[in-house]
Amino acid sequence: MKQFSLRAALVCAVVALAFAAVTFDPESGEGFVGKGDVQLVFGWNNAQLQANANSVEFRANTTVVSEVSWTCTNSNNQNEQIRERTTTTSIQGVVDSIARLKNQITGFNLEGYDPDNSTESSQTDGPALNSCPSGPWSLTTPAGDPEVVSSTSALQVSINGTDWFDL
Repeated sequence: MKQFSLRAALVCAVVALAFAAVTFDPESGEGFVGKGDVQLVFGWNNAQLQANANSVEFRANTTVVSEVSWTCTNSNNQNEQIRERTTTTSIQGVVDSIARLKNQITGFNLEGYDPDNSTESSQTDGPALNSCPSGPWSLTTPAGDPEVVSSTSALQVSINGTDWFDL
């Protein structure tokens, strides 16, 4: 009985490793996606993966939220007002990849972002940088460097460039 449990645990561990082989650096766009992860998304068997590997594409969606603040002072009563500005930047970058081939395709090496296929957009909420209310208000502490308050990134896969699925 003990030997059966050990074998079952080993089989489960091997299966889990086969389907959990995604490493990705959102800064550089480099990493690796195992074939099992792609097969799982598309419901492919090994023959289907081998036949469709040249159509597989990867992209990353990254959202970064940063904040900056500064202080204005009222010259009449020395009251201070802290003003803040939040910027949300969304970046979508297509990742260059090469299928890793031994006797067959075993996964995909991610080789960084394709500079011709990346988009970036920003949305800013709050007053103009280092601005103060009108009247007797003046800037007393200028804004420093923006501070990142959150950053998320999701790696996605597609075979047609239109329908994308999270890995």
